[in-house]
Amino acid sequence: EAMEQELSIARDIQRGLLPEASPDAPGFDIAGFSRPADLTGGDFYDWQGLPDGRTAIVLADVTGHGIGPALVMAVCRAYARASLPIVSTPEELLAQLNVLVHDDVRGRRFITLALAIIDPAASRIDLLSAGHGPTLLFRAATDSVDSFGGDGMPLGILREEQFGSPRELAMESGDVLLLMTDGFFEAQRPGDGESFGIERIGEMLRSHPDLDAAGLIARLDAEVRAFTAGSPQIDDMTAVAIRCG
Repeated sequence: EAMEQELSIARDIQRGLLPEASPDAPGFDIAGFSRPADLTGGDFYDWQGLPDGRTAIVLADVTGHGIGPALVMAVCRAYARASLPIVSTPEELLAQLNVLVHDDVRGRRFITLALAIIDPAASRIDLLSAGHGPTLLFRAATDSVDSFGGDGMPLGILREEQFGSPRELAMESGDVLLLMTDGFFEAQRPGDGESFGIERIGEMLRSHPDLDAAGLIARLDAEVRAFTAGSPQIDDMTAVAIRCG
């Protein structure tokens, strides 16, 4: 009972680290979602306004789930929040986070992380990933979905890892960038063990082009739940949807 109480407190603290309201990014509708497989988990998402008017979105997945990854998650979130206002480029941020995580975690765990920096004035998103993917981009004008994988190694593996330049994504009205952890697309159907997969997520984006960011995440969660037919959730599930216009 004492252990359950401590885990419940840890869960409440972890939930309190997630954003309470959408960020102020004119021209963009943004929503996030996170549900751990246990009382605590290793996924997180966060957003933060930058001094130049841009908005940084971070989504990350620590290996494993439970109290250990939850502690590493809290450390990574703190590092990102402290570093974002003082580094000049996404690649510098990931390099700095990588060194900090490597030196503190010491190879016991690693973190995949996706960073999206929204520039409302240019209607652009700069996307860079430390081993995290896929990230999906729905283009409303062409009814198409692009998929982006990781741009480098996960955080905490190689101390001297360098990350390349971010992808510059020009966003138009109705376009959606979906960041997510593997709890969604690796969810399995009972009986045959088939995974939900990336294609079904892309089809969901194409089938509901008018849903807002929160509605898209809710729809994705509902479709995964229906697919797994009530089976226990086996991995943390976290997503951020960024809709332009």
